[in-house]
Amino acid sequence: MLRKLFIVLLLLFVTLGEGRKSFLSFLNIEKTEILLFTKTEEIIIIRSSYRDKQPNSSYLFVQSEDPKMLQVVNVTKTLSDVTNFTINLVTDEDGETNLTIQLWDSEGRQKILIEEIKNVKVKVLKRKDGLLQASMHIDRNLLMLILPMILLNKCAFGCKIELQVFLTAWKRPLPVILTAVTQFFLLPFCGFLLTQIMALPEAQAFGFVMTCTCPGGGGGYLFALLLEGDVTLAILMTCTSTFLALIMMPANSYIYSRMLGLSGTFHIPVSKIMSTLLFILIPTSVGIVIKRRIPEKANFLERIIRPLSFVLLFVGIYLTFRTGLMFLRTVNLEVLLLGVLVPALGLLFGYSFAKISMLPLPVCKTVAIESGLLNSFLALAIIQLSFKQSKADLASVAPFTVAMCSGCEMLLILLFYKAKKRCILIVEDKGKKNPPV
Repeated sequence: MLRKLFIVLLLLFVTLGEGRKSFLSFLNIEKTEILLFTKTEEIIIIRSSYRDKQPNSSYLFVQSEDPKMLQVVNVTKTLSDVTNFTINLVTDEDGETNLTIQLWDSEGRQKILIEEIKNVKVKVLKRKDGLLQASMHIDRNLLMLILPMILLNKCAFGCKIELQVFLTAWKRPLPVILTAVTQFFLLPFCGFLLTQIMALPEAQAFGFVMTCTCPGGGGGYLFALLLEGDVTLAILMTCTSTFLALIMMPANSYIYSRMLGLSGTFHIPVSKIMSTLLFILIPTSVGIVIKRRIPEKANFLERIIRPLSFVLLFVGIYLTFRTGLMFLRTVNLEVLLLGVLVPALGLLFGYSFAKISMLPLPVCKTVAIESGLLNSFLALAIIQLSFKQSKADLASVAPFTVAMCSGCEMLLILLFYKAKKRCILIVEDKGKKNPPV
């Protein structure tokens, strides 16, 4: 009896050992299933933790599903503390294919398959100067037309600012604090957590985290006006969060880059942050002066805010989509889902915190808008300054996706809000025409 039990336990131990061995992973390909190539010649470095049974007995076999589109030139092995395999690839045309990567070990004439990674997706988008530069061919005449309109719109917003509200906001800074906590602490952590759940590549995950740690965008006070929030508070929040970004963006980039295993120096675009701040403050200050010195001009500017804001809103969404169209070709379901979730979480957190703090409804709307609408293009600047072009293109998908999704979400909210308000007005009019007997 004991002998049979011993044999059963021995067999069970061996079976578990073999099962455990089959789940071991020796190859690390940067935790990504999608590789984005933008040049004719590309290199993949794969780290192997497998220990050779004999000196230098392991080797890597790489096969392309479509050799006409993607050719494997050679595979070299580097021995140090960790074994690295360098795969040299040549791309001939745009398209999508799969790679199969196998780790083998040879014992004399016998060859043993140690590990196999199938269906490593490769997207080839060859552009001379990288995706961002290729997507930036926007009509200069349109930009020259829009810039004066943006400045005029900001100046008009300055005419709507009530200095008394500014002073009250400084004395009661809770809405500003709630927005800053959401933007610089809660959203970056949620972004990091979601990228890990979705198992995104490190560079792309960093792109999402940096987008989540951006300050409020310039469209925040525009939507605050259209959704009947507090415009003065929205402008104050945008300026405050942009100023705080000078401290919080470097801090978050350092923390999360280490958590994601990325090394190197990350460049914070201080000049871009300061220029964004001045781009808001200068025309807005001009509007405040016009309101005090030339009230009749201020009244005219206030009347044109809404139509001008609608025009700029649609033009902004169009330009964002046109610029990001190249990046949309690289977007998979996980990236698109994150692009939708990030602004939605900002809106939800901001509104919930403001509601729990029992703030007035216009203030709740403003906190939600400022928390959900982020200046994604500051994240884009950090990515382009900090990474090599191939990684920068992969990471830049995040800010463009978030910018496009947040614009669409806010537009849907605005349309729903206007439709609901119109329905209420129709019901009220019917009630006045047909009063109850």
